[in-house]
Amino acid sequence: MHDCPGCRVPLHGYEDVCPSCGTKQPVRRGSNQFSSSFRPQQPGINWMPFVITFLVTVIVIGLAMSSSWIGKLATEGPPKEDPMAKVTYTDARNIVEQELSSGLAAAGASCKFTWNDPATGDATPADKTLDKPLNLTVDTDLADGNARKPIVEKIQDYLDKGKIPTLTINDSKTRQHWTYNMSAPVAAPNSEE
Repeated sequence: MHDCPGCRVPLHGYEDVCPSCGTKQPVRRGSNQFSSSFRPQQPGINWMPFVITFLVTVIVIGLAMSSSWIGKLATEGPPKEDPMAKVTYTDARNIVEQELSSGLAAAGASCKFTWNDPATGDATPADKTLDKPLNLTVDTDLADGNARKPIVEKIQDYLDKGKIPTLTINDSKTRQHWTYNMSAPVAAPNSEE
């Protein structure tokens, strides 16, 4: 360090001019440390505010997307395929017969199926493989009439798919019959004695 010859302000030795009075300073050639080519290092860019801003922006966008349809699509994946879409009307009718047979057999009752064409209006049996709406009549002998409810609930979805507008269950033991119409909810049958 040395003092400015004009104003006596202490200088570091690398200044070309005195910052206080503006006097030109003599340059010493003997030492590399105080040569005129030495300049203090310029301050660098502080990247921390940019990194924090970027992270906060990514988090806000992520939270906003998670509540939008894009986030729901990303978390849920593609829509699940409906299992009933591949069931044909003949498959649905076979499933209805199978579920009714197994359910009534588990309740200790036998069953007989009769398919009728509602367009003709008579009780003439029809082939269940016809591609048109057919009514199904089930003759059974249930000890308890309420045992039919869980059995019918299992086949509820297949009645519409199988083109079965009306399902009638005739019980010979309790002398009751129940009619399930597809125009009305299946869970609310019309009961007659």
